[in-house]
Amino acid sequence: MLPIQKYPAGWRALHWIMALMVLTLIPVGLWMASRAEADVWGPLTDALYSWHKAIGFSVLLLMVLRIVVKIRLTSPPYPEQIPRKLQMAAKGLHHLMYLLLVLTPLFGWAGVTAYPALITLGGYDLPAMPFVSQDSDLAELLFEIHGALAITLSVLIAGHIAAAFRHMFRKDGIFRRMV
Repeated sequence: MLPIQKYPAGWRALHWIMALMVLTLIPVGLWMASRAEADVWGPLTDALYSWHKAIGFSVLLLMVLRIVVKIRLTSPPYPEQIPRKLQMAAKGLHHLMYLLLVLTPLFGWAGVTAYPALITLGGYDLPAMPFVSQDSDLAELLFEIHGALAITLSVLIAGHIAAAFRHMFRKDGIFRRMV
């Protein structure tokens, strides 16, 4: 059996930084949405929205970098004992997660552009998304799509984490590729 090949250190760092960011976005997004739904507005709600937008936009920018890295670098091979069907399922899940990690923040950005609510931390404004007009009905639709994509992404992430733990306990080499 060949020794386990790891992802390059920078790729692993990017993965874990983004994981922390996304795992922060989920509860912050749920918390801010529940406060808005309950019509609870104030400094805390504003701060939650500001952090969510700043982190979400950062995830979008880092995903661009991550896609460039993915195109330029080859992933380490799967260990020989991993069945081909499992490898294909893992690749499919990763591609779907990449897609959602781009689409979810894009729809959020489009929503805050249409609303408009582009202010984030420290008074910094996100740039308006090109070709998105200010329209409250459009903003509502974009936020609904953003929310549905975020929930779907959250379910996939939960599956991804469960699979990672499964590989960690099986000690089949998959988990060690990213740590």
